[in-house]
Amino acid sequence: MCERNEILKVSVFGLGYVGTVSAGCLAQSGHEVVGVDPVATKVDLINQGQSPIIEAQINEIIASAVKSGRIRATQDAIQAILNTELSFVCVGTPSQANGNLDLTYIRRICEQIGEALKQKSSRHTVVIRSTILPGTMRNTVIPVLQEISGKKAGTDFGVCHNPEFLREGSA
Repeated sequence: MCERNEILKVSVFGLGYVGTVSAGCLAQSGHEVVGVDPVATKVDLINQGQSPIIEAQINEIIASAVKSGRIRATQDAIQAILNTELSFVCVGTPSQANGNLDLTYIRRICEQIGEALKQKSSRHTVVIRSTILPGTMRNTVIPVLQEISGKKAGTDFGVCHNPEFLREGSA
C-alpha cells in the first residue's frame, strides 16, 4: 500500500507473466487496475476473473479483484492511459541472435502511450517493468514518448524503470 493509503489508478501493459502478477498484486493491495493487452483471449480471461498464466494463488487473486471491481482488462491502450495516472509496461524483450534485446514491443507500447499522453491534460507516470539494458530509457523510451506526445519527460509526464525480478512459480 502507498504510505498515505492512497488508492492509485494503474494501467498495466502486457498481461503475460510479469504483467498479470503485477496487476493482481496491485489490485489485491487496493489499487484500481486496468490490464491492457492486444490479445483478446487474455483480456477476456481477466474480465471473467481468470488468470491467463499459471502461478500459485494468482487465479484466486484475479477472481477476488474482479469481483470487488478493482481490476478489469481492455485492448484499448488510449482509454487505459486517459483513465489512470500510472502505467507499468510489462512486455517481452526477447533476445536477438546478436545478443541484443528486441525492443519492438517496448517501442510499440511507448508509441501508444505517447498518443494517449498527447490527449491527456493531467500528469501521468510511465514505469518500464520489462527487462531492458542500461541506456534504453534515455535512448529509446523517453525519445519515443516525447516525439509522439509532443510533451517533455520530467516536466509534462514522469518516467522511471522498475526492474523485474520475479521467479516463476513463487512470484
